[in-house]
Amino acid sequence: MPNKNHLRIIADRQLEESGQVKFNYGFEENEDEANIEPNYIFMARAFRDDLKSYRSDIEVKVAAKDETIDVPFDVDYLEVDFMGQFHLEKYYSIWYNTFGLEGVSFTNFNRTALFSIADRDKFQVFISSIEGLINRGLDDNTEVGFNKNVLFVKNFKLLTLSDVLQVSAANIGNVVVLKTIELPASPVIEKGILDALESYLTVHQISYEINRETHRLELYDATLDELITIAQNFDVIESITSSLSGVVRPGVYNVPSRDFGFEIANADEELPLIGILDTGISMQTPLASITLRDDTFTLDGNPLIDDCGNDGHGTMVAALAALGRHNHSNNFEGEITADAKLLSIKLIGSGDGYLSEKKVIELLYKAKEKYPELGVFVLTICYKTHKKTNETFSNYTYELDKFAHETDSLIFISIGNNSQAMNENVDYDLNYFNNEHTNLNTPADSMNNMTVGAAADGLYGGVFNGIASGKEFPAIYSRTGHIDLAAIYSAKKRNKNLFKPDVIEGGGDYGFYNPTTIDFMDNAAISVLSSNPALGYTKEVGTSLAAPLTANLAAKLKTIYPDLKSQTLKALIINGASLKSIAYPDVNKSLLNRTSGYGLIDANRTIFSDENSATMILEDSIQSGEQKIYPINFPDYLISTSLGKTNRVLKITATLCFSFLPLQHNQLTYCPVHMAFSIFKNHSSDDINRVQRVLNSKLRTTLSWSQSARDKSTPAPYSNVQKIEFNVDVAQLRSEGKTFKLAVQALLSNQIMASQIENYPTEFNFSLVLNIEETVRTNTGRLYDELRAINNVEVINVVEADLEGEV
Repeated sequence: MPNKNHLRIIADRQLEESGQVKFNYGFEENEDEANIEPNYIFMARAFRDDLKSYRSDIEVKVAAKDETIDVPFDVDYLEVDFMGQFHLEKYYSIWYNTFGLEGVSFTNFNRTALFSIADRDKFQVFISSIEGLINRGLDDNTEVGFNKNVLFVKNFKLLTLSDVLQVSAANIGNVVVLKTIELPASPVIEKGILDALESYLTVHQISYEINRETHRLELYDATLDELITIAQNFDVIESITSSLSGVVRPGVYNVPSRDFGFEIANADEELPLIGILDTGISMQTPLASITLRDDTFTLDGNPLIDDCGNDGHGTMVAALAALGRHNHSNNFEGEITADAKLLSIKLIGSGDGYLSEKKVIELLYKAKEKYPELGVFVLTICYKTHKKTNETFSNYTYELDKFAHETDSLIFISIGNNSQAMNENVDYDLNYFNNEHTNLNTPADSMNNMTVGAAADGLYGGVFNGIASGKEFPAIYSRTGHIDLAAIYSAKKRNKNLFKPDVIEGGGDYGFYNPTTIDFMDNAAISVLSSNPALGYTKEVGTSLAAPLTANLAAKLKTIYPDLKSQTLKALIINGASLKSIAYPDVNKSLLNRTSGYGLIDANRTIFSDENSATMILEDSIQSGEQKIYPINFPDYLISTSLGKTNRVLKITATLCFSFLPLQHNQLTYCPVHMAFSIFKNHSSDDINRVQRVLNSKLRTTLSWSQSARDKSTPAPYSNVQKIEFNVDVAQLRSEGKTFKLAVQALLSNQIMASQIENYPTEFNFSLVLNIEETVRTNTGRLYDELRAINNVEVINVVEADLEGEV
């Protein structure tokens, strides 16, 4: 059947109603983690040990100060683990006014807080309360008093050198990143210490770059002793970490194939531009004709040279991004046409190195400034170390998310390769993904960008030669999402939308060397372009191949629909992806999204509609506290003609994506914007908000809002990607008068520090993709045209689209 272009919902004409967000759904009111009678004996024992360690650590900290270094202020920091979630709106000011503790960072989804001791006199109230509770628990002294707020404390400790210094002599490298602490209530103190630190670095000739706005400092070629001195004397450092990064590449086959033997036929055409953040792109390959001859974007040598290893790395990534799946699976035979042109942004010359994250971000902004049309990037260089389970966002991830939001860009980031997987397995075992060291690498936890994992597909025909259960399954080396809300939240309060990767795409697989040994086997890998003209092609596997293949899909979308926003491209790719061919055993079902995201991408479903399957795109904005209602009208033939069945005559798949300005220092509200959607009965906004027992607006019992923000006191973290799928019966269409209501709501979290909420926007853009397809025995060929006729929609860019092109 012929391809058709997607439809754009004309938002202001299709919008029926704008109401208010009201929460009459979600979690039970009796879930209050704080209403637990404390065991004073156990608490007293824990507090006694914590207080003893705190006092000892204070003595060590004071003794380590170098009095010859001129620093105007000394600040101590207290790290507190709570019994449950620390409610900022309710308790932030109480802890500041009562205990003199200023909250500066919240992690573990607000179950752990770092406080600066801003008022030492008031802090004695905290210490006295701790001592009082110790006496109550160990001496059974019921007359002693203490402030009740300490009952919510699980443990506390002083922030010490061992907490701050997270590098060693072995991994210090030539670039280290210092995360500085923001003191919103004490800006004079923060500035004074930072000024003194900059003066110290200048006097001691330690090269550095600082960004006070984003609270990061990079030091170049600093020694371990210098880092220790800085951490011990300048009380504004939260962490010192290594920036060791590497290209996402598990190994090298060195299986050359032949000379290139092709040229790109459409190099003179105007094509979308993709930025390749990697090891450079070789101009000794056919990619030279579609690569901008711009050598200005580099951190390590000429970006138009790729001499990483024998075969390069950026070159093969660039080829996959520009030439896509079809050309690679077709072994570059026949006429080769490109889907994109390329801009080389060289981050490292070899396979590994210490990356200046600040300079990476500067390159991105400069590239965007020089080439405003540049909106798609590929990044396959990640940190070498995996993230711990539920670890908070890094500064690097924050900066990439901020860049994507501010510039309407989309970076396709590989989730990272687990190089240990081959040696730790003798077969394909899904249980292996339960190990923490299979977690993703920074910055693959980015929320505004797109994280891509690898499926085992090697882009070859015939029998599948890999070790996975099928080519659609995630490759054993592909890393997993690191968020495990089950470790923190009850089943009712988890956000099912919060996972990585977003999607998976072919990256090749390992093969069986013998029945009990897996290895790099060329018949299971992908044939990719080498930077070495003498080799032509080589065999590779990795998530660094999957990411550019997915970016290629974005380039195809931009060719046909050039005006779509980046979050719409993301929503289209996710909406087109599917998990239906990835069947996990029941015991492994909880791993499905953490390993495969929303599934394997499907180019044709992503790019095109057809006469029996219509994709409608809604790009709009919404205010905090607003609930918008858009009617979706269905054609009469669905209820008036015989379709061969009456149940499940339609399938609806919908995806919401939006970008946001991320917030530092608060893991729970890193994304502070709650946005949710669903499709309801033909009811008004107020009716949809009614308690279900009074009026049920759900089309199906399992179809509720895509995420909930009802629990304001102890909320789960929000996701900016949500997807729903459900089937439609004829009876539902008939009872609702052939009209369903698409509802979208938004609300800014109340769990934000006062210093952050003051200038935070209250209106948010969003992209919503809605696919409606017939699932009857014999398709009618009527759905697309009739949906178009009865809704306020328009065909997107129909004149310029090449509907017969390869996908």
